[in-house]
Amino acid sequence: MKNRKFLASIMLLLATLSWGLGYAIQTISADQLKTFTIVFFKGIGGLILIPLLIKGKKKIGKREVLGGSLIGTITFVGCILQQRGIELSTVSKSSFITALYIVFVPLIETFRGKKPGMRILAAVGTALVGLYFLCISGTFSLNVGDLFLLAGSFFFAVQIIQIDRYSRECDGIVLTFVSQMTIAFLSGIVMVFIEKPSMVQISQSLFPLFYLAVISGGMAQSIQIVFQKDVGASLASLIMSMESVFGAAGGWLLLHQTMNGREIFGAILVFIAVLIAEE
Repeated sequence: MKNRKFLASIMLLLATLSWGLGYAIQTISADQLKTFTIVFFKGIGGLILIPLLIKGKKKIGKREVLGGSLIGTITFVGCILQQRGIELSTVSKSSFITALYIVFVPLIETFRGKKPGMRILAAVGTALVGLYFLCISGTFSLNVGDLFLLAGSFFFAVQIIQIDRYSRECDGIVLTFVSQMTIAFLSGIVMVFIEKPSMVQISQSLFPLFYLAVISGGMAQSIQIVFQKDVGASLASLIMSMESVFGAAGGWLLLHQTMNGREIFGAILVFIAVLIAEE
């Protein structure tokens, strides 16, 4: 059981790494493409799962359609709110506020009758302090964009809870496929009729779109849905809060942004928080 939980934690960490690096790559693609177009390509990456569905002779039942559609819709709303918030806020505050799902998840779990243990609460507190040092410098104030980010963070927390629920009942690959197609469908409507990206714009962003679709979308989302049930919602949210750390590292590697001592200290605290939460 412990080996299975350890493997699941490593796989979630790999998915989180891809999402964190995706911040920098998404920044690059945003120069050419608009919000719903970017989210569409994140969803359409679910098509890479079709060979697995065919080879495994997997059937899409009513439960998978219900769960996948719900998870996809919640993820879609969270992504749009996050992107809108990023446009109106700063990158540092965006990372910090988005990661507040580490607080929302245990709160929601408490209302569901699953009170988190002291180890998880201690880890959440440590991660919050770490995220503050990593993402925030100077005074902290809220604007309209930050409220969008806060709402998006709440939706991501609900997504984590719903994945925890349905992944225990449904096939993970089928659930991922339905959720990704839901994201692609909802964002595709707006993309086609309002944003209307040109082939020139898309061709100029082929690598970022490939990464967002295949790595950050299809593969990472599959990992989350397949493995999250083995660690639980609260620990999964803490592991995925490393997205801010990997996002900062991606900015350093790909966008030549710097990390000062304060940010490095914050990143170390977030990592310690994940270790605290591991039993």
